[in-house]
Amino acid sequence: MKNPFIYGKIVGKEHFADRVRELNLLKNAIISGQNVIIYSPRRYGKSSLVYNAIEELKGSIIPIWIDCFGLISKKEFAEKIATKTLQNWKTKHVIETIKKLFKNIKPKIVFSEDIEVEFSYEDGGKAFEEALNLPQKLSESLNKRVVVVFDEFQEVARLGEDVLPKMRGILQRHNDVCYIFIGSKMGMMENIFKNAKSPFYNFGTHIVLKRIPKDDFKDFIIKKFENTGIKIENKHINKILNLTKCHPYYTQKFCHRLWFNAFIEDKKVTDTLIEKTLEELLIDSNESYIEIWDSLTLSQQKVLIALAKRKEDLYSTEFLVEYEFKSPATVQSALQSLKKKELIVKIDDKYTIEDPFFEMWILRKKV
Repeated sequence: MKNPFIYGKIVGKEHFADRVRELNLLKNAIISGQNVIIYSPRRYGKSSLVYNAIEELKGSIIPIWIDCFGLISKKEFAEKIATKTLQNWKTKHVIETIKKLFKNIKPKIVFSEDIEVEFSYEDGGKAFEEALNLPQKLSESLNKRVVVVFDEFQEVARLGEDVLPKMRGILQRHNDVCYIFIGSKMGMMENIFKNAKSPFYNFGTHIVLKRIPKDDFKDFIIKKFENTGIKIENKHINKILNLTKCHPYYTQKFCHRLWFNAFIEDKKVTDTLIEKTLEELLIDSNESYIEIWDSLTLSQQKVLIALAKRKEDLYSTEFLVEYEFKSPATVQSALQSLKKKELIVKIDDKYTIEDPFFEMWILRKKV
């Protein structure tokens, strides 16, 4: 029997927990041609949300998914956009069609399992502009709305100061294309889309994913266990969600291991089995947690310990004395560094450690 809990990759509707409101909001935006900006910390299910919206609208739209992670040049970015767009162009005369699409350059077309586009370094600037216009041309050619997804879009900002202004100038003229911008680095995404001085200021509807509400997650978990013949009580689900703090990724990860442990034993979840699962996951992650911990400054370690212990007023005189900080500025610097490293996030104006298992590891090591 397959484990019903999946984590670490894009999942379809069967394995996608909750997000009903966000899913409907996204689908309505796509249908109306509204651009959408989706951001949250990593592993909150952003890509799965977009994937499921696209799947539900299948047939009425043409999706183009551009993974921006690891981009190193405008040329590479242009090649990705052109390749993914042309792969949707259904025509018997591919070469002739491509020649008509590009006005000022002659790209190299590679035929393997699918079409791949390569540009010369000399054509870099022109190629970028022409590639950006391809989704609109595709929409006009097939008379269908095109949905372009830029995953990890904040990476694009590193490619040069002219990239975002150039993109905004071109994309804003596309009436038949809906653009979805996904990002996991909150500060960078907010600077791109909420800073009044940014070219992409107010470029679309904002959807910020938060942790899944406890009651919604409970329904999802109990169905997954019971539908596969594993008995679980309400008190055990509460215990699981208290441990994982309703974090989408870590809840699925914990339930995946717990389900396996229950399946090979008595097909029943118990307090003992939950503790066993927690110990296994902490042992599995011990080496990586040590590596993270050793890479931090003493001030950053102190702040993490304080957050794990639920200390709230990190700037009070009492706190500064207890943790031997010279000034509030030192605390602020440590917080900003930890946030940049994506080890902490701000939820309801309070900082919390992003990985609940790392928090438990800290408490066990430092208490």
